[in-house]
Amino acid sequence: MATEEQISALRLMVDEEGDCGGWDEDKLAAAIDASETLNGAAARVWYLKAGSYANLVDVSESGSSRKLSDLHKNATEMGNLYAGLALAEDTASVVDAPVVRRIRRTVA
Repeated sequence: MATEEQISALRLMVDEEGDCGGWDEDKLAAAIDASETLNGAAARVWYLKAGSYANLVDVSESGSSRKLSDLHKNATEMGNLYAGLALAEDTASVVDAPVVRRIRRTVA
C-alpha cells in the first residue's frame, strides 16, 4: 500500500502538482503498488501520459505554431529516464550476489 510520502514524491516526479491532469491520489497509489520502485511507478505514469499524447499533431495557423507532438516525445523520454533508473536499482541489488568462477590451477 502506497504511503502519503510516496504519493507526494511520485506527484513531483511526474509533474502532477494538482488533480487537473487526471492523476489523482488513487491512480498514483495504484501505479506505486503495481511497481517495485518509485522510479518504476514514474516510468509507468510517464508512458501512460505519452500514450494519451500520441494522437496530438503540430498546428500552424495565422503565423503561430504549436508543436504538440513534442508532448509525446518528451513524455516518452521521461519514461525512458525513470525506466533506466528503475533498472539501475534492480541491477544494483544483483551486484552483491555471490560469483562462481572456474578454479585455475598453475602447474609447477
